[in-house]
Amino acid sequence: MEKPIINWFWAGVLLALINLIVFITEHRPIGASTAFPYLGNLIFPVINNEYLPEIEKAGRWELWFLTGGFLGAVITSMLTRTFRFTFTPVYWEKRLRLGRKERILFAFLGGFLLIFGARMAGGCTSGHMFSGGMQLAVSSLLFGIFAFAGGLLTAHFIYRRRYTE
Repeated sequence: MEKPIINWFWAGVLLALINLIVFITEHRPIGASTAFPYLGNLIFPVINNEYLPEIEKAGRWELWFLTGGFLGAVITSMLTRTFRFTFTPVYWEKRLRLGRKERILFAFLGGFLLIFGARMAGGCTSGHMFSGGMQLAVSSLLFGIFAFAGGLLTAHFIYRRRYTE
């Protein structure tokens, strides 16, 4: 088993500090879903979105937040020599016999269900998991419980062969 890059406890402490810094400096919780309609309006400005003035400040901030997260992940994976680009994990190809199309379909459907559930609970996935959970918001705690339970069930059904063969 590989040793984690950072201990789970210190990762949690760092995440809490980042959340606190964002609350103090930006007067807002950590979130990401507003970046997507904001980016859509940047790409397709002819739509003349009436929703844009309402989300512009948050969307701009979240777009930078997501960009920083992506770049941070790429840099960290390169520094730790764990970077690889693949559409289909090796396990999915060899054991589950699922190719690229099936993997993309499963990823899209899983992501859609996750974001649908988060929006039904009144937020976005990262907002619920990071900010809402730290604030002990009931909707966020419920979302976290069901997202975690769904992840456990999915992992059990997909990866159970790994342990029985």
